[in-house]
Parts: sequence; structure tokens; C-alpha cells
Amino acid sequence: MSQVKVRFAPSPTGFLHIGSARTALFNWLFARHEGGRFYLRIEDTDKERSKKEFLDEILSSLHWLGLDWDGELVFQSQRTAYYRQMADKLVQKDLAYADGAAILFRAPKSGKLAFDDLLHGRIEFDLNAHPSLAEDLVIFKSDGSPTYNFAVVCDDADMGITHVIRGDDHISNTPKQLPLYEALGFQKPIFCHIPLILGEDRSRMSKRHGATSIREYLEAGFLPEAIVNYLALLGWSPGNNQELIERDELIKKFDLKRVLKTGAVFGKEKLEWINGQYVRRHSVPDLTAKLLPYLEKRGYPVTDREWLEKLAKLFQERIFTLSQFPDLAAFFFEESVTYGPEALEEFKKDPRLKNAFLKYAEMLAGLPDFEVKTIEEKSRQLMKDLGMSGKEFIHPSRVALTGRTVSPGFFDTVSLLGKQKAVNRLKTASASF
Repeated sequence: MSQVKVRFAPSPTGFLHIGSARTALFNWLFARHEGGRFYLRIEDTDKERSKKEFLDEILSSLHWLGLDWDGELVFQSQRTAYYRQMADKLVQKDLAYADGAAILFRAPKSGKLAFDDLLHGRIEFDLNAHPSLAEDLVIFKSDGSPTYNFAVVCDDADMGITHVIRGDDHISNTPKQLPLYEALGFQKPIFCHIPLILGEDRSRMSKRHGATSIREYLEAGFLPEAIVNYLALLGWSPGNNQELIERDELIKKFDLKRVLKTGAVFGKEKLEWINGQYVRRHSVPDLTAKLLPYLEKRGYPVTDREWLEKLAKLFQERIFTLSQFPDLAAFFFEESVTYGPEALEEFKKDPRLKNAFLKYAEMLAGLPDFEVKTIEEKSRQLMKDLGMSGKEFIHPSRVALTGRTVSPGFFDTVSLLGKQKAVNRLKTASASF
């Protein structure tokens, strides 16, 4: 068989949808697995809705996901002369005719239109049961632009596309395209229609199910390798219930025959879990570099890189997306913390805390170093001296220092807050009684 050639053909009329990204990924994986070519074609014949900002976003999203394409970008808007040439060829053969400024293709009027789908098997359309397919098809509009079904057929043939892998919402377009392949003398590609991505209510994925564009996931702090991993598992499986699969292994194992015929349900919780696993695989310096833009966006300037790496390490097991970090770690960056009603109630439970916070502030202020080991050792001695258990002392002290009931390891938190902040907050908490 000749070299595999596939294409991804987005329209620059909106941002790259998560479902379109999955289609692009399946095409890319199939091409890379087969040692073939993956082309990118921009279907921009809709002059009104096609925008450069959408094109730029689609290209940058594909780059971010690591879906590199072969050869030059193909723009349908630059190929009108070619489509016109193909339409004239059909008119000369009396297989199409002019109707004013438009050109219509003479559709077959009886019989069946059938093709073998790699996933669904034999698919047939009886023209008696589908009379609309027997209606003549507009292939050139009166405004001088080609229609979708005509341009797609011409392009796929001209680009030598061997396999058309697209969403199964395009199954209904295929019987309109088959007669055009035949009339133009083009070889038909192998079709593979993959199921759509569904929301958790099993309806087609839309805004009401959450973020739908790749850009939104990038901004929310998802990692490209996690998105690729998760999208690959939407409607395909490597077997053995494997959930984490790196790009190289994906390429090695990808097989179109393992794609499911039914729609795959998109679950944000599962995506976040997978993203969390990739966050934990990062080296601390690499993770720190990826967290910086999210801190800058929140106005948290960082001058001490070594300190930030320690902080990143502290939260590495706790975050699932990069954007969660500024929220969870906010008390490290802000000068002071605010004690809500719950925190103040916590303080009132034990009258000893007013004195304990002051003593703790004094002890921390006098430490020769602020390393975790020293802090823990001296803190435990103080608890003993005050006659307080770890639970009685540590939990309210955590609230005093962070304004929260949950934080990473207590002594690590104290150390990374730094002496000045820790002492000031303990004094503030003591004064709140």
C-alpha cells in the first residue's frame, strides 16, 4: 500500500474545540504509527466567519499539544481556481450545470450509495429512503466560492489523502461526496468515522459541560501531555486498563481498529487526576518554571528562586492543575492573613492559645536558623513546656499562621513562611482574643 496520508481540516471560525483536537490527535497518531504524513488544511472559504485570531489560536493550540504537521499549510481560500477547474470539468461532461451564477452537480437519482467504514463496517444509503440525496448538489455558490462537500473531495484527492478520519457527524456528508469522487475520476480514500465526545449527561459536548476549547485548558493550568493522554483514551484504549500512557508509547500502540464505536464521555475529574499524575512526574525546577506565569498573573512577584522551588515541591503532591497553586499557596505570598469567623471560633475553644501564640512567636524569633528540623525540635519542646498535645497546639497554630485549617506539612509551612511573617501572624492571632 502507498504511504499513509491523513489530514486535519479545521475552520478558523472559532477556537480549537476539544472534540476537534481529539480528531487531530487520532489522525496524527495514525500517521506517526504508520510512518505516514499528517497534513493541516485550513477550510477558510467562509469569508464572513473566518478570522485570523482563530487561525492563530488553532495553530498555537496544535503546537502546544505537540501535533506537528508535515509540509506547508493548505488554505482552501487560495485554491478557488483549482475548484473552478474541477467544476468546469464536470460541466463539460454534462455531470454538472450552471444555474445562474451557481453550479450544480447532477446527483444520482436511484440505487444505493455505499462505502466501507474502517470502524462501522458497511454503510449504505438507499436513495429511495433518503430522497434529499437525489437532489442536485450545489458545488459552486453564486458568490463564486465552492461548497464544503465539493472542496473537501477536490482537496483530499489533490493532496493524495489515503484515510479520512473524522467525527461520525460527517457520516451524512459521505454519500454526498461519493458520487463526486466517481464523477471526477478520483480514487476514494478509506473512511473512518470516530464517535463524538459526549458530556456526562451523554449529550454532545458543549459549553454547559464546562470548557470546550484547548485554550481554556491551557489557561486553567493543564499540561499538554496530560491533555494528549486523556484525549487518546476518549474512545480508544491501549488495553490492560492502562490510564497513563506517554506520547512515544501512544504512537507505538495506536490502532484505529481499537477505537470504540460509541461516544466517549468526557469527565473533568478524570482529566484532572491524569494531569495531577503528570504534575508529579515533573522535576521540581521544571514544575517551578511552569508555575511562574500563574503567580505573575496573580501579582505574586518571586525574587528567590530557591525558596520558590521548595514551595513548589511542598505542593507538588497536592495540586492537580497549575492554576490551583496560587490559590492554595496564597498565604505564603500575602503579607498578612485574615481570620474568618471559623478561625476565631477555633481560637476561642482553648483559652491557653492566646499565651501559646505569644510564646511561639518569641521562640521562633530567637531561633538561630529557620530550618525545618530546628523548628520542629524547638516547637515540640515548647508544646511540652506548655503542657499541650500536638493536636491542641499544631492545628490552631496552623490557622494562626495561614488563616486556613488545611495546609502542607506544618513545620515545612512555618519554615517557608519565613521568620518575620510567622512571628507577625502569631502576634496578630494572639491579639485577636
